[in-house]
Amino acid sequence: MADIRSQVTPGRILGVLLRAWWVILLAALVGGLAAFGYSSTLSPIYQSTASTYFSMRSASSGSDINQGSAYTQSQMLSFAQLAMSSVVLDAVRDDLDVDLTNSQIRNMTTVTIPQNTVILDVTAGSTDPEFAAELANSVAENLAQVVDEISPKDDAGNATVVARVIEPATPAAFQSSPNKQRDAVLGAFAGALLAVLAIVVWTLLDTRVRSEDALRRITDLPVLGGIPRRKDAQRRALVVSEPNSTSAEAYRRVRSSLRFAAVEHDIRAIAVTSSIPGEGKTSTAVNLALTYAEAGLRVLLVDADLRRPMVAETLGLENSVGLTTMLVGAVDFEEASLPWGDTSLWVLPAGEVPPNPAELLASARMTELLRELRTKFDVMVVDTAPLLSVSDATIIAQSVDTTIVVADVSKVHLAQLAKSLEALDRARAQVAGILFSRVKRQRGDDYNYYYGPSGGKRQRTGTPLTRRERRVSVTPTSVPLDIAPVGDAPAPAKSTPSVVTEVEVAELGVEEASPVERAVVDSKADASSDRREVEREPEVDDNALDLSRVEDDERISADRSDS
Repeated sequence: MADIRSQVTPGRILGVLLRAWWVILLAALVGGLAAFGYSSTLSPIYQSTASTYFSMRSASSGSDINQGSAYTQSQMLSFAQLAMSSVVLDAVRDDLDVDLTNSQIRNMTTVTIPQNTVILDVTAGSTDPEFAAELANSVAENLAQVVDEISPKDDAGNATVVARVIEPATPAAFQSSPNKQRDAVLGAFAGALLAVLAIVVWTLLDTRVRSEDALRRITDLPVLGGIPRRKDAQRRALVVSEPNSTSAEAYRRVRSSLRFAAVEHDIRAIAVTSSIPGEGKTSTAVNLALTYAEAGLRVLLVDADLRRPMVAETLGLENSVGLTTMLVGAVDFEEASLPWGDTSLWVLPAGEVPPNPAELLASARMTELLRELRTKFDVMVVDTAPLLSVSDATIIAQSVDTTIVVADVSKVHLAQLAKSLEALDRARAQVAGILFSRVKRQRGDDYNYYYGPSGGKRQRTGTPLTRRERRVSVTPTSVPLDIAPVGDAPAPAKSTPSVVTEVEVAELGVEEASPVERAVVDSKADASSDRREVEREPEVDDNALDLSRVEDDERISADRSDS
């Protein structure tokens, strides 16, 4: 078995991101709306700017002009500091007659110097556009006055540096902040980025068996199929209650996959297990057994999960007598087993939960019982306990022909499945493959859409056939689809005619179909003959059938009372 390697590659991350595009889009939309909403709650700020030009008062020569210009430009940083000094701001407060401190005015005002210029811009911001313009103009005017006072004087006593307001501030018509459009774009970008990071981290940490590619990193076993995810998590016999559903067809495909897995040896005893509880192994065992029964095979479903038996509850049967009572020798098979409906399926419940289930399953009596029961039926399906919980499944796997491991793609991790397969490998068990459960349905993946009673996409010539008319009766002695009956072993229940559906014949093809299946194709080709005469099922006396069932039930009840 291969070692678990890192399943995170750039291609996988890109694939996950492409599949989760709607999550990224939703996160971007939420981030943009949140940023826009937050910006809408903030008070609008209006900004106004006043520009001041600094120069030398006079110069007698070109050299003096150059020196004066260089001197003025070198002093611009000093003038910017002077604009925010208390000397200027005190005059501003007196000029505007406002109840503001110098620190508050500094927070409302910014001073900038365009590069390589002798221009100083004073920008003031406020919720009132008129006040913002007045504040910027006041700072610029008072700065010019202070510069005139503190700058060096010439021989005439005049200031050598002159500051002039060349562009006074005007009230702003539009708010400068918050910028709702810009904030919305930034919020959308931040939301999308956070979503991408979250998806990448989730991908790095997610080790569940999401696909067949992930499965290939731990094993080369084939994937037998995938059971679609259902809204209701109840265990049900979907093959009977919803025969045309996608889930029912998925179980039939599993039966077909097992037929191809039985190339080298016959498969008559099948164990169904999983790595952890809740992966759908019981539902798989029940529905797989029913698919064999609907094909005309004599099937026995054994509940060997002696710790949490669920087969009887799923099929609505009594669980007081079953496998455990047989193992202790209290009853025989006729008293412990129960028929289910009008099918050729018999069920052997688990019985009462014993205090030592592992000892009972590992006993020689259990091995002998399984060997004896498989000779009485065409197919025997055994539901076992999860592999990582207890060792019951590895014990049963040694006594059956093959084992199916159910893997819930939304629950089981690669390490758990790897440990389960290693346990079966140590027990030298034959594993048919992995069956994915709770697989996400693809759009349009609905069997009823094509084959159901209301399906309208599949066009047929002539009158549409009903479900009963789509079945062709064959003799009870004919070879069934998947496995031939064993010898002349008596059937435990009334034998029902083997039936073959059109869908199965179409999947097999005429070349691979059995004689019975080719007969179905031939009968469909003869459309000009009387279809009703060819496809009419043999009539059964319903009253006699009901009477025999009542007599069998009374005999079983009487035997149990005596025991």
